[in-house]
Amino acid sequence: MKSVLITLLIVSITVMAEDRIALDKKAKAEFLDLNFFYKGRGMVVTPDMIKFYDALKTTGVGTQVDEQISKRWGFNTHDNKIVGLFNEPYKKMAMGVLGCVACHSGKAAGEFVIGLGNKNMDVGQVGSDAYIAQLLWGSLPRKNPEFKIAHKRAMEFVSVIKNKNINNLSQGLVPTSLVKSWFYDVTDTPIPLKFGRGQVKIPHLWGYGEKRKTGSFWDGFADGVLPGWAVAVELRGGQTPENIREYLDKVHHAEDALGHFFPPKYPFEINTERAARGKHLFNQTCYKCHGTYERDSEGLPLFKSPKFIPHHVVKTDSERLDFVSDSFLELIDINPLNDIMRYKDRAERRGYVAPRLWGIWSRFPYLHNASVPTLMDLLSPGSTRPVVFDLNDAGERERFDEQNLGLKVNRDKKSWKYKMMAYQAKKGKRSIYDTSRDGHGNQGHEFKFYKDLTLEDKKDLIEYLKTL
Repeated sequence: MKSVLITLLIVSITVMAEDRIALDKKAKAEFLDLNFFYKGRGMVVTPDMIKFYDALKTTGVGTQVDEQISKRWGFNTHDNKIVGLFNEPYKKMAMGVLGCVACHSGKAAGEFVIGLGNKNMDVGQVGSDAYIAQLLWGSLPRKNPEFKIAHKRAMEFVSVIKNKNINNLSQGLVPTSLVKSWFYDVTDTPIPLKFGRGQVKIPHLWGYGEKRKTGSFWDGFADGVLPGWAVAVELRGGQTPENIREYLDKVHHAEDALGHFFPPKYPFEINTERAARGKHLFNQTCYKCHGTYERDSEGLPLFKSPKFIPHHVVKTDSERLDFVSDSFLELIDINPLNDIMRYKDRAERRGYVAPRLWGIWSRFPYLHNASVPTLMDLLSPGSTRPVVFDLNDAGERERFDEQNLGLKVNRDKKSWKYKMMAYQAKKGKRSIYDTSRDGHGNQGHEFKFYKDLTLEDKKDLIEYLKTL
């Protein structure tokens, strides 16, 4: 009898593990095809432009187009196609639609990862280029009366994201100012001169089910338990509050599915002896903010809610925090979706969420604004961190730094390549990260125990973090 119970227990544990793995695969497959286009609205491009793109894809030219789009706009390519771009039929038109995975997928060490933030997405550049392309495309004669209506909405969308006063300044960062501006528009409130950009890197999604309890966005100000903030970008894309209420069940399902995502495993060899020492060191230091890490009986991650850290403790770039004003919160209170778009109590809540570190090896560059290229840099004094670095092909294998864990960067300030990069950075080149730009500061995340860390200690810590 005892042996039967043990056998049943082993079987049940195995089944649960298989269920979790199956749910992860199913959720990622669904997410790969997910978009919120509804009744002709959402993040769309001008009608029938997608036909032109699809026609190019049938020729050899199409591959070259994808390469250029990937390079200039930051879209990921996978299985020889742009990720997150869909062709949706609507009133005898073909609508090009952007899906969630366009931003919430990325590459690390050449590995395509669903749920990883896109390291090169450039919303501002997309807006500037698409505005011109759509303007020309829309000037052609059309017979379908619905074209003009849909074209107008598409032009309104790109007009917002190309706005140089509020959009992102670098690849890999998205301006939450776009979402913020919707609350001003929908309440007919003039946008103030000091509006801000609120630039942040696109967050990863594994562990989302627990993360949302602490709060959405990097500062955790939004109540993530409610579903409204999940489609905030769709509102800016031209979606209506009424439509969102109609497909709210779809939003709920999508958010629940995200809770099943697993992080990617480190794809290279790990020094287990170093990792063991690093774990011991981590549990004496970093765990105070980032927590501890447990797995189930099958070795699968057990997700927990992250911790909110006051800004006076972490001291990283504060532009994202300054972005949320009392007047903005008042507009949230009166917006048409105020029952599902709420925020946390702001009393003594100025700071950032210290994210859980599952899959941290893939989530470079680091900090909420992607200002630090490697974990070795993050474990070092801010004064020694790179001031400028190249973002081109950030997720490819040749750009991965196994030793320092993160983005391989040019550190030779005397080389002509570095000098050229620094010059281009000052000229505003978007594929080069310049820490002197607004919201790009790489200061902070320097703690007292840093001064006691030897180089070997840092290597041990990094080796342990590869295991998460």
